Amino acid sequence: MTGTMMDIQIEDHGIQSLLRRIQRQTQNLTPAMNIIGQIVRTSIVRNFEKEGRPQKWKAHSETTEKRRGKGASILREESHLMNSIHPKAYFDRAEIGTNRVYAAVHQFGAKKGAFGTFSVMQQVKEHIRKIKGKSQKVRAHKRTRRMSVPWGDIPARPFMLVQTEDWDKIRESLSDYILGGKR
Repeated sequence: MTGTMMDIQIEDHGIQSLLRRIQRQTQNLTPAMNIIGQIVRTSIVRNFEKEGRPQKWKAHSETTEKRRGKGASILREESHLMNSIHPKAYFDRAEIGTNRVYAAVHQFGAKKGAFGTFSVMQQVKEHIRKIKGKSQKVRAHKRTRRMSVPWGDIPARPFMLVQTEDWDKIRESLSDYILGGKR
């Protein structure tokens, strides 16, 4: 380096102590990453409770409303997906996820038949059917039907989102951890 250079020595015991504390705290960030994971998990649970943040999720289809009832919670019939969200902390990062295989479909959506089709054997019971105005008896029989998976479009309902306000909480928690609870 050319030009003028200055050697800075810190003799202030308070600053030296602070720097040592920062050095100690940053050797293993697992506890801080655990805190960050919990902040994000709480935010994701809130996304479920609010049925989408910052934008509301698309409402249920008519078919789902008929099955579950008008006004039923979106993505929370039994809360299995919401309750499966868990953070994992490492020394240098936090991860959050779910073990539910259907989670990606709800997060990103899926078009009818996106996962292919399958055959279903149906047992048809004996019944009466009107054909051209006359009642006729239909014998019991079996039939095979091809079904799409999913059988209808599923809209994306993104729940794994970190909200803007969460970043302030994450920064504050990280600062508190690194500075040993002192700011």
